[in-house]
Amino acid sequence: MKLPILWLRDYLEASDAAMSAAIADACKRWDLEHHADPAKSLATLYTFAGFNCDGVEGSGWTAVLELDVLANRPDAQCVLGLAREAAAFLRVPFKAPEYDVAEGPDPASALAKISVEDAHTCPRYTARVIRGVKVGPSPEWLQERLKAMGLTPRNNIVDVTNFILFEMNHPLHAFDLGKLAGRQIVVRRAKEKEPFKPLYDEVPPLTPETLVIADGERPVAIGGVIGGAGSEVSPATTEILLEAACFDPTSIRRTCRRLKAGTDSSYRFERGVDIAGVERASARAARLIAELAGGTVAKGLIDSNPNPPPMKDLALRFARIQSLYGVAVPADVVRAILGALGCEVLGETAEQLLVRPPSWRRHDLFREVDMIEEVARLHGYNHVPVETGMSARIPPRSALESAGDRARELFATLGYFEAITDSLIDPAWPAPAVWTAAAPLALNKKSVLREDHSSLRNSLAVSLLATQRLNQDRRSGVSRFFEIGRVFLPQEGHPRPEERPVLALLDETGFAPLADALRRLGEALSLDGAHLKFSRPLDGHGPAFLTPETACRVMRVREMREHERAEDPIGWLGVASPALCKAFDLKHAPAVAELNLAALAALPTAPRRYTPLPSQPENARDVAMVVEEAVAWQEVADFAAAYAGKQPLRDKSEAPRFLSVFRGKQLGAGKKSVAFSVVYRAADRSLSDEEVNAAHEHFVKDLLAHFKGTLRA
Repeated sequence: MKLPILWLRDYLEASDAAMSAAIADACKRWDLEHHADPAKSLATLYTFAGFNCDGVEGSGWTAVLELDVLANRPDAQCVLGLAREAAAFLRVPFKAPEYDVAEGPDPASALAKISVEDAHTCPRYTARVIRGVKVGPSPEWLQERLKAMGLTPRNNIVDVTNFILFEMNHPLHAFDLGKLAGRQIVVRRAKEKEPFKPLYDEVPPLTPETLVIADGERPVAIGGVIGGAGSEVSPATTEILLEAACFDPTSIRRTCRRLKAGTDSSYRFERGVDIAGVERASARAARLIAELAGGTVAKGLIDSNPNPPPMKDLALRFARIQSLYGVAVPADVVRAILGALGCEVLGETAEQLLVRPPSWRRHDLFREVDMIEEVARLHGYNHVPVETGMSARIPPRSALESAGDRARELFATLGYFEAITDSLIDPAWPAPAVWTAAAPLALNKKSVLREDHSSLRNSLAVSLLATQRLNQDRRSGVSRFFEIGRVFLPQEGHPRPEERPVLALLDETGFAPLADALRRLGEALSLDGAHLKFSRPLDGHGPAFLTPETACRVMRVREMREHERAEDPIGWLGVASPALCKAFDLKHAPAVAELNLAALAALPTAPRRYTPLPSQPENARDVAMVVEEAVAWQEVADFAAAYAGKQPLRDKSEAPRFLSVFRGKQLGAGKKSVAFSVVYRAADRSLSDEEVNAAHEHFVKDLLAHFKGTLRA
C-alpha cells in the first residue's frame, strides 16, 4: 500500500513543526532511532506499529512510503485508515474528511431504479444520481495524489471514484445514467454465456456463478471486479449514477479466479469493505463530484439495505490489560488510543471501559483481547518489562505415553522400523476381526476427499500389510515394522467410536523373531508381578486372518494372591493367512501381531533393576522334543523357567531359547518336534561337562515326563 505523506497530512491537524515534534516524541516513547528525515522516522514508526515499510520514495514531507498491510486489516488499505494509525501513535488530532452533501429537490428514487436479486452475494447496493455534470480534467491537487499512487488521471468523475478508493478503501463506479436501458440497475446472476464487453482486456464467457450489474437489457459491469464498455463516463456525459456497494468476499475471489481478472476494486472487496461505510463513501464522492464537475446531487440515497448490523459493545477491563500486556496503562492513554482508532467509549468505571468498535474494524475487533492487543501495540511493546516471566510446569508422562516410549525404544533396538500410517483407509481392504467383527466406520460422504481414504481403520495390521505391499513394489528389502496408533471401534448407543491405543508389528522374517521380540516387551515395560504369555485358542482354531497353526492369543498375566493369577487376552500373534496375503498381493506371508497398548500400560510396573553381566561362561544344551500338536511353546517355556528355580546351575532370568519347530510324516499324525536351547551357568566358577550333563539329564527326564514326549532321533 502506497502512502504519500502529503496526502496523509490532510487528516492530521498538525503543522510541520508540530509533526516533527510528535515524530520525535513517538520515537523516544518507543525507544526507536529518530532520523532527521521525517519520512524515515515515519517508516520506522509504522513498522513498529505492525505495518512493515518495504521502501521509501523521496524524502521529507513529499515522500511516499510503501507499507505492507496484512489481509486481516482491510481498514488500513487506504490513506484514511493509515492516518488513524498515525494519529494514534503520534498522539496528534485526527481530522476526518467532510461527508455532508448539498442535495437538490428532486428525489433520486424518481430518476433511477435499483433491484437486487442476490442479496447474499451483494448484501448492500446504493446509488446516487448527479445531474448537470460537466466532464473535464481534475484539479492539480487531485491529480497529484493519484499520480503518487501510481495512477494516471482521466477525468474529474473517474478520478473522484479512484480518489475515494484510496482514501476510504471503498471502490465506487460511475455510470452514465443516460446510457442505462430503462434508467435502472439490476444486481443479478449472469445468464449462461451472456455477452459482456469489459472496459479493457477480455474475459472468458460469463456463467451463472458470476454476479453482474445489469441495466434493463444487458450486463454493464461485473460486480466488484470490472466495469463494462458502453455505460462508462464520456465527455458527453451529463447524468451520473454513482454506485457504492458491498459484495461477498468469497464470491469476488472466485469470480477473479474464474475470469483471470483482478483490479484495485476486487482486491479490496476480496478482503472485505465496511458495509456501514457505504453511505459515507457515496456522500463523500457525490460532494467532490458536485464541487469539481458541477451539477446537482438528487435528494436521497437509493439503498437496498439501509440498516446494516450494529457493532457489538465490548467491556475492556484495566486489570485484564495489565494481565495480558504486563503493563498498567493509564485510563486516559487507553481512551486516547481507542479514540484515535475510531472506537467510541460509551461508559467508564474505575475497573473498565465500555467500548463500541467502529464499523470498519468489524473484521478484527470483536473480543476484549482484540482491544487489548490494539492498546499494547500502540502504547508500545517496548514497555513490557524484561523480567516478566511465565511459570510453566511440564506434566509427567502418562502410563500410556511411557509404555509407548519404551515399546518404541525396544523395537527400534531390535531392528524394526516405526511406521506412521493414515487413520483413513480404503473400504475395499479386508477388515480382520482383531478387535471387532463390525466393518470399519465410513465417513460422511460430504467429508470424503478420496474414495480410497473414506473409512476409519479398526486395525493397524492392515495398514502395515499395505506398507509391506508398497515396499515390495519398490523392492525396498525385508519389511519389519511396528506402529503405535489408534483404531476406531463402533460403540453401541454412542455417536462417537472408541479410540483404542494399539501396538501392531509386522515381521517378514517369520513368526519366531516376532514372538521373541514380544517376549521382551514385558521386560521393557518393567512389569511388576505381571508378564505376557502366548496361548493357543481352546478350539485349536484362531481368527480367520491368521494361519491356524500359528495363531496365538497374547495374554497379560497378573499375579493376584499366592498361587492365584488372572489372565486377560490383549491381542493376537501369528502368520497372516493366505487370504489376507492375497488381498494385498503379497509374495511372502509375514508374521503380524496387534496388542491393546492401553491394557499393557495399565499393568503395574516396578523400577528398572540392572544386574551386572555374567562373569562366568555359559554352557548351552539343545533339546529336540517330539510332543503333541496341542502343546504350545509357551507351556514349554513356562516349564523350563519354573524348573530353573529348582536347579542351582540354571538362572530364571535366562529364558530358554526357541530354535525351531518341525512337522513331518515321519513324526506321525498330530505330532511336532520343538527344538530349543537352555543355558547352565554358575555365578562363581566355570562348570565342568560332567556337572552340566548330569543337570541336563535330570531336566530332560522331567520335561519328557511332563509333556509325555520323546526325544527326536
